[in-house]
Amino acid sequence: MNHEQITQLLQDLVRIPSVSPLGDPGTAAKNTGEARIAEYVADFLRKLALDVKLHDVEPGRPNVVGRFSSRGARKSVAFAPHTDTVSVAGMTIDPFGGEIRDGRLYGRGACDTKGSLAAMLAAVANVVRQKEFREGDLDICFCALMGEESGSHGARALLQRGFRADFAVAGEPTNCRVVHTHKGAIAFKVITRGKSVHSSMPERGESAIKKMAGVVEYLLGEYTDSLKRIHNPILGSPTTNVGIIRGGSQTNIVPEYCEIEVDRRTVPGEDHEEILRQLRERLSVEVEMIGVCGPLYTDPQNPFIRALGQETVGAPWFCDAAFFAEYGIPAVAFGPGSVAQAHTADEFVELDEVFRAAQIIEGFLLTCCRTAERA
Repeated sequence: MNHEQITQLLQDLVRIPSVSPLGDPGTAAKNTGEARIAEYVADFLRKLALDVKLHDVEPGRPNVVGRFSSRGARKSVAFAPHTDTVSVAGMTIDPFGGEIRDGRLYGRGACDTKGSLAAMLAAVANVVRQKEFREGDLDICFCALMGEESGSHGARALLQRGFRADFAVAGEPTNCRVVHTHKGAIAFKVITRGKSVHSSMPERGESAIKKMAGVVEYLLGEYTDSLKRIHNPILGSPTTNVGIIRGGSQTNIVPEYCEIEVDRRTVPGEDHEEILRQLRERLSVEVEMIGVCGPLYTDPQNPFIRALGQETVGAPWFCDAAFFAEYGIPAVAFGPGSVAQAHTADEFVELDEVFRAAQIIEGFLLTCCRTAERA
């Protein structure tokens, strides 16, 4: 595919709304879910003669898995961009317009992560048409995954079905660098309880919010400071953020209940269950796990990473690559665009970077094919 065709492909993808239905999508229900974009990707892959299957992870929210089988079939590479986007609430541009200005394509998901999806589709389209590749020894698994922005349910479901590959590339905005390690995350809830009474006599009650104030002060103060003693040479130190607080029912009632939701970023070597155990012990309050994603580390000397031929870096965020690694599949994140543009009110991706990503992936596949032939 040439630059004009890749641009049109990316415009098509952005113009198909695929907003996560969880939380406030900021748009009509008809624009949520991944069904329409999954069908588009499936049809694209079928035209390349891949064996394509759709698997509903949730009603109307499928994964797409397309397989190209080479003649030799010694090694397999999986491409795993996600098809969902975050909410469009508060956007200052048409989220589904795919407008092009000054070499940038604008719209929700243009950067995170439909730019990666377009680059990967274009690269696969180019290589499977080449006789050298068709007769080689490298299989391709194209996994367009739902639900990454709200729990990575697509990746989890794919791997729980027994999916295997020798290497996986999650599509994410990495400025065409190879993210071989990233932080993990624990999302957890802290609950404090008190005793409600009339607010004119607060001394007869017990304020759950007052208790929680001490918890928040500890988490964002002493606890956060203590994490600086843990230092990863690539990823730095763990971090903590209190993102949500709920409590109380009326201003004239001493609150009997309060809860917060906390995001705790982790680095390789930390034990998630131990982290929560220590917090329960220190705070003497209820602490409940909401969700977890382990940190990622793939050896930068891995032959597939070397075949990509790009700078290797770490990232403070997490993505589906960690779930592939958890199941024993070496994985990285790679794609065009900057995470600084992801989830923004005027999200965009530089088209030149999308073209560059497609070229890098195409070269990667041809290199791996030749390497497999010599093995």
